[in-house]
Amino acid sequence: MPKASALDEYLEKIYILESEGVTVIGARVAEFMSVRAPTVTEALHRLVQRGLITMDEHHVISLTAEGRLKAEDTVRRHRVAERWLTDVIGLDWAQADEGAHKLAHAFSAEIVERLSKIMGEPTTCPHGNPIPGNWPPPVYVGVRLEDAPPGQEFVVERVVEHAEVDSKLLRHLWSQGLVPGAHVGVVDTVPGAGTITILLNGHEVTLGMSAASKIQVRPLQAAVSVSA
Repeated sequence: MPKASALDEYLEKIYILESEGVTVIGARVAEFMSVRAPTVTEALHRLVQRGLITMDEHHVISLTAEGRLKAEDTVRRHRVAERWLTDVIGLDWAQADEGAHKLAHAFSAEIVERLSKIMGEPTTCPHGNPIPGNWPPPVYVGVRLEDAPPGQEFVVERVVEHAEVDSKLLRHLWSQGLVPGAHVGVVDTVPGAGTITILLNGHEVTLGMSAASKIQVRPLQAAVSVSA
């Protein structure tokens, strides 16, 4: 039987999928969390019983008002903890994400509020995704890097939350400097090979399209900072 903290994680993942414009069904939650379908089914059933989610006749999952509040609280705890572990403690993205998973449930609401204030109420996590409750929230107008045309320059807006399931990818992006605010030029794409080559910090970097699909960029001339 899933524990309360595990159910909070389900709410968090449902919230993230919704925020990415994904139609949320059990299979997508299972894929995102890397768990077996029967485990997800049991957890979703408990969330329905508690009035935290609803499921329609097509098995599409939606957060209730109470469920959204709980999800936003969990997401806020996680992203404030990530920001602190990255900006203050100096951990890399992968280390900070792992640590935040543990601290999000250990920190009291008061600790989260104080950490947020100490850091100047950052509006985004280190990856550029909004921290619920800190205003104003960022506005994203860009495209995924995989769709960015060659010969143009862009600024990284954010790395979408789906990337967090892959700690190796997080560490790679962080080590390369592919972080919010970084300037990149698209050199070439090779659809047949599934790669895109970008110019970053004076060096050419080649990424797989799967990784590029998790990076959102906007044209340089339209860029404004989305990080606090």
